[in-house]
Amino acid sequence: MSSRNMWLFGLTVLMTIGLGWILLSPTIIPPAEVAAPVTVYVMNQDYHSRLVLPQDESWVQYAYGDWQYFALYQQSVRTALQALLVPTQGAIGRRTYDNIRDLQQATEFYNGSLVSFIADNQNVAQLVEQLNSRFNQNIETVIVNPLNRMSFVQDERDYTLLHNSNHEVAEWLEALGCQVEGIVLWSGFQVQEPPN
Repeated sequence: MSSRNMWLFGLTVLMTIGLGWILLSPTIIPPAEVAAPVTVYVMNQDYHSRLVLPQDESWVQYAYGDWQYFALYQQSVRTALQALLVPTQGAIGRRTYDNIRDLQQATEFYNGSLVSFIADNQNVAQLVEQLNSRFNQNIETVIVNPLNRMSFVQDERDYTLLHNSNHEVAEWLEALGCQVEGIVLWSGFQVQEPPN
């Protein structure tokens, strides 16, 4: 494929995704009933989303992305197209916040938005355990990104256009008992009240 055709293909993909994002933002439908309610947050930032879960007395933000573009912050046209068009090394990241105020300030600093919903504490605890185990599996690859202050490790799953940060967050939300509707290629998660 010539570079001109590759450029046109990439532009077409981006326009299609952008139109889908405008028409069908992803919607979180939380579980209707929970035994032990706790608040969970989703941070929407640019095209990516992150999940923020309570852990002990703090809040831990979990994110997934492309190792080179997201974790190492090597953001160029080449690395962006590479992350969009071919499977690349995935990365899982986390960052701890002491309190909600710190989380809100970080969200504002990065021009993001927060949405929240209620989940069951047992499901949250199980997901935290799974994500921490997944993170620790490749702890020898850990780096700290000074720009977003997140720690990243290489992940076993490849990053692709059809398995990006938002797809991961959608899977994590489903593990919490939520339903996710709409297109999850981009961020922009909204919360819908569960049906009665």
